[in-house]
Amino acid sequence: MSLRSAYLTFYNGSLALGWAYLLWLSVSVLAAGGSLWGLWKTVEVPLKIVQTAAIAEVVHASIGIVRSPPLVTALQVASRVFLVWGVVNLAPEVATGSQVAAIPIPGVGRVGLSFATLVIAWALSEIIRYGHFATKEAGIASKLLLWLRYTGFLVLYPLGVSSELTMIYLVAPYVKKHNILSLEMPNAANFAFSYYTALWIISLTYIPGFPMLYGYMLKQRKKMLGDGAKAKKLA
Repeated sequence: MSLRSAYLTFYNGSLALGWAYLLWLSVSVLAAGGSLWGLWKTVEVPLKIVQTAAIAEVVHASIGIVRSPPLVTALQVASRVFLVWGVVNLAPEVATGSQVAAIPIPGVGRVGLSFATLVIAWALSEIIRYGHFATKEAGIASKLLLWLRYTGFLVLYPLGVSSELTMIYLVAPYVKKHNILSLEMPNAANFAFSYYTALWIISLTYIPGFPMLYGYMLKQRKKMLGDGAKAKKLA
């Protein structure tokens, strides 16, 4: 095994385990009837660690350690790191205070987009993704993980993005009310900045950003599981 493969196996394997631990914590809290606030307090530290560690992926793509497109990688990583540190962490009591578009489910109660769906969608996506990359680099690639990698995103990515936008929707009014991370005129710098406005501008970037990411994954799915994969086997 080359040094590159050893490093990537360790990196991806560590994050797969980190996300698996986070998923276990989340399921444990929710299964015990815990609140969204209780979920945040339980997963706050591991979530910040594993999500921030993903910044290394942008470096990997930029310097050619992996073949992922740097722009697509940067968009995905930036949105999630921003959501953790720039949205939920600013007002966790607000971000975990309610859910959106909730529907009644027999035996479960009302379930909607919330911090719980955010964490679960992220965790499942990343366990699959990092697990696939780790086993691939270790030379023990799993066909199941390959299939999950290029199939699970069909549901998990839309759920994750919807949950991300829900977090912004919940926190933005609080940011405006308390003027968080904003600067009003007049001031010595002669400069005004509204973090509330910035949040909605960032939300608008999902309009071109998500279709680009989703389209890229659909192409990869066809390449890895569809006609592209069959042609590669026959070559």
